[in-house]
Amino acid sequence: MDDRRDYFRIKDRLAVEVRIITDDEFLQLENPIRYNPTQIIDKAYDMRFVKESMSNDEREKSQIFAYLQMIDKKLDMLVDILCKPQKDELYHSSYAEVEISGNGIKFISDLAIQGGDYIELRVVIPRFPYPKITALGQVLRSEDYTMNDTKYCMVVAHFVVINEEDRDLLISYIFMKDRERLRLKKELRGGE
Repeated sequence: MDDRRDYFRIKDRLAVEVRIITDDEFLQLENPIRYNPTQIIDKAYDMRFVKESMSNDEREKSQIFAYLQMIDKKLDMLVDILCKPQKDELYHSSYAEVEISGNGIKFISDLAIQGGDYIELRVVIPRFPYPKITALGQVLRSEDYTMNDTKYCMVVAHFVVINEEDRDLLISYIFMKDRERLRLKKELRGGE
């Protein structure tokens, strides 16, 4: 079997929200997810453009509006984190070790997910400003197991729909984490 991959992957602990969706829900969510990136800016120094955009030019005003929308989205995310109810009816949340790449994810869930199911995933990237990337995936494999009398599924899913800017953000995070891992490995060897 050919084990080459199109994307590099890492192991990390991430906050993941997942829910099983129907074919109809998949069709409803496909375009909004594909064409609306999670965030407009991923570098804090880009905010300087807001100050420079203070003019009567409509194009520049629309840029300011885009920044304000981004700030609004981030504030909503913070409110969600701080005021989240004990049990979200739609999404099953976990903070666990995952294997993730720009093409898919492997994670543990307490939700009974089967191979072939379509799922909506929300993954929080633990890097300021903590974007929550949304993707639609298809489960390639699901293995049930029990630990401490609780049933879990080990799920391997392929991202079928993800915004390309979000994918780039995810890949950037993956490379950053791998650089950290290599730097730590080098420091540990140097300390011997």
